[in-house]
Formats: sequence, structure tokens, C-alpha cells
Amino acid sequence: MMSLQNDGVTVAAEDSTPIAGDPVALRRRLREDGMLLFRGLLPEARLAELRARFTEVLRRHDWLATGEDTDGDGGLRPAANRRDGSPRWWRMYEDLQRVELMHELAHAPRLVEAMRAVLGKPLLNHTRRQVSLVHPGFWIPPHQEHTYVQGTPDVLTAWVPFTAFPEDGGSLRVLRERSVPGVRPLTVLDTGGVEAVVEPGEGGWWRAPALGPGDVVVMHALATRALDENVSPYLRGAVEYRYQSAREPVCFASLRPHHYPRVPGWEELAAGWSERRWLRVPLRVRQVDFLLPDRQESWHELLPRPVSRLVEVEPGRT
Repeated sequence: MMSLQNDGVTVAAEDSTPIAGDPVALRRRLREDGMLLFRGLLPEARLAELRARFTEVLRRHDWLATGEDTDGDGGLRPAANRRDGSPRWWRMYEDLQRVELMHELAHAPRLVEAMRAVLGKPLLNHTRRQVSLVHPGFWIPPHQEHTYVQGTPDVLTAWVPFTAFPEDGGSLRVLRERSVPGVRPLTVLDTGGVEAVVEPGEGGWWRAPALGPGDVVVMHALATRALDENVSPYLRGAVEYRYQSAREPVCFASLRPHHYPRVPGWEELAAGWSERRWLRVPLRVRQVDFLLPDRQESWHELLPRPVSRLVEVEPGRT
């Protein structure tokens, strides 16, 4: 299992479902924890339907093993030697993005109500929606979403599993911080990936306990998050939706499909959908450029110091 390079204590995240209708309490908990956990926020039957649609795509692209494919908890048994970035992966991911239900669920009433309770009105629902496939042996190092999303720092990511995530299936973690240090420096790993630098003793971690379809974890873009290694033999999956105030700036890329232009634009992806309103955004949103450094290790120097109305940012740090 991956090391989180931090000697703080890990504790289970507190369920925020009882305060879902209390904007003041939700903002207070988000400010203190950097995350919110909601149990059963979305209809489990709709997530089961999404899993079935995605399973059809994965099977059509030979991404699943033949024969028995589940562990009883919704985990899928992947075919051998299937990894992100191959030409076959891009064709498969394009078809996942064509699934209308995935975009529809970003507008689920209870999820949107929770986002409005924290962010206020008018709400901007990012149309760049991500499908995360967590293969056996896969893990995600500590990182901040703001580095890769930009625009306003006050973007909330809703992490929505469509399979079960048991204890060994890749636990989602968020660093427990009373205040965030702005944009963290990045270091390049031997694998070619990058991780945010977290110093020893710099707080502990919130751990989302075993999750299932219908549960939702909401994280602030400046919070440092990670995913433990999936040590099970099954493929796990989640979709990621992002929301912000429509009064604050957004990068144009957040309104395009995830991985555009490697993935086609909306005219092609949404062909044949029953509705196109899942792609609507408020008029006159203020778009800003996405800043890309020459070296990933200098990203924190290129990005302006974040100013947030939702979380405290440490003074004097970038």
C-alpha cells in the first residue's frame, strides 16, 4: 500500500448527511475538514444503472475478464494488461463519456441542493466530468485539484462511486488541515507521475470508510487528497463532478469534455442523447486561461496565491 509520507493520525470521516440541509454547518465542516461525506445522497438504483451502462462499454472494448466478473459488491474483474493511455483505452474512455446517464446524474436534485447549500447561487456545474477506473494495484498520490482545474480556488469535487469501495479497494483520504498552505509544490515520481509535497507531521488524514453506490464525498479544490492502493483483484470505479459559483472565473477546459481534444467535442459525444441540458452553463461566465508551467515542479510558483471564501489559507505561503 502506498505511503502517504506523513506521520499524522488517520481517522474516519464524519457523516455529513444529518446536516445536509444546514448551509452554515456544512460550510463550517468543509472549512475545518476540507471534505464532506454524505451517505445515500443519490439513489442506489440509478448508480446501479450507471454501473451497468459502463460495464457494457468495458465489455465491448474487452476491458473485463470473461466469465464471472464481480465480487458480490459490484467490483469488476478486469482483463489482464489493460492500462490507461493505450490506443484501446482512449477508444473505451470516449465511449464512457458518451453515456448520457453519467452527465445526467451530475444534476441529481439532492446533489445539486448540497452544492448550492455550500456555494450559493447561481451554481456552475462543470461539464468536464471524469470517470475514474481504479485498477488492482492502482493508487493516486497526494495532490490538489486546484492545480489541474484552476479558475476559482473554490471548486468542489463530488466523488461518486458506482461500484463498492471496501477497505481494500482503495480508500479515499483527505489531509486534515485547519488552514491550507496555498498551492503545494509538486515532486516528480519514478513512475512519471507527480505528488504534492506533504511534510511529516503536517496534520493527519481523514479516511472515507467503505463506500458504496449512492454515497458521495465532496472535497474542496485546495484540500490535499489521495487514494490508497487498490489491493483487491477487482476494478473499482467512481465519477467526479465539479461545481463552483457562476460568479467566479472558470477555465474554458472545465466546460469541454474530460481529456478533450483526445476525446471528441460535445457535438459528437452527445449525439443521440435525449436531453442536452446536462451541458448547459450560465450565460456570461467569466473564462480565464489555464496556466501550464515549463516544469511541473514549478507549478506552485506560476499559479497566483489562492484567495478562498470557503477555507482558510495560511498567510505568507504560496
